Amino acid sequence: MGTVFDSTKPNVARVYDCLLGGFEAFSADREQAVRLLAICPSLGIAALENRYFLARAVTWVTQQGITQFVDLGAGAPVQKARAGVLQDIHVTAQAASPAARVAYVDDDPVVLAHSRAFRAPAHGVAVTPADLTDPESVLADPRLRAVIDLAQPACFIFGLALSLLPAALARYVVAGYARRAAPGSCLVISCGRCDDQALWNQLRDSYTAGSVYNHASADVEGFLAGLELVPPGLVAAQNWQAGSNGASTSTGSVYVQAGIARKAQGIR
Repeated sequence: MGTVFDSTKPNVARVYDCLLGGFEAFSADREQAVRLLAICPSLGIAALENRYFLARAVTWVTQQGITQFVDLGAGAPVQKARAGVLQDIHVTAQAASPAARVAYVDDDPVVLAHSRAFRAPAHGVAVTPADLTDPESVLADPRLRAVIDLAQPACFIFGLALSLLPAALARYVVAGYARRAAPGSCLVISCGRCDDQALWNQLRDSYTAGSVYNHASADVEGFLAGLELVPPGLVAAQNWQAGSNGASTSTGSVYVQAGIARKAQGIR
């Protein structure tokens, strides 16, 4: 998943940041975002719903007593937060618990440079340059280990990252982190989904920043095999509220599947 900096080509992190109204995009990224929004105007709303979900999920996990977070495929840092929705993970987590510690993992050179400038100076924050598809190397990195104690429960965040991996690799990756996580750890997961095949074909063909996969809900649940899904389970991001039944607002054909799974106590 490694990348080389090239401002003339669309980039996964920058296109997503553009959809969120961020400041990281170059002209190639903006052009791609405009093209995608022309095909599916609700795509930006789905991106925002993902961030709303991540904020709620991080706050809930912190309330369960977990104060260690590993943000895998962290993407661009937030330089100007809006209404708390676009805050970085460490800001959200430390608002819930000042003791919270966060390791941001990414292999994009621009993301890493900006993360070192805007994230790393914060207390309890590490920036780890690594490919998230190699759990062993990621979790062995001394920068990550300086803030994350793997002997204690931690939260591993896959915010849309698995949408960039084929299903078999996504299952392998999630299992790799779950296996190395302490009992009581949580995994936060979100994946994009399009139920309209014709629309999906247009989006996939127009998205040139990287490969993208339209995982079905059964696939995403399979990524979490062996873990306990926290109610309401895997639902549309805007419908995820801990303890609810997950049924509230309509999603449309393009949305984000989201959920939290927990590694049971006693499982090694």
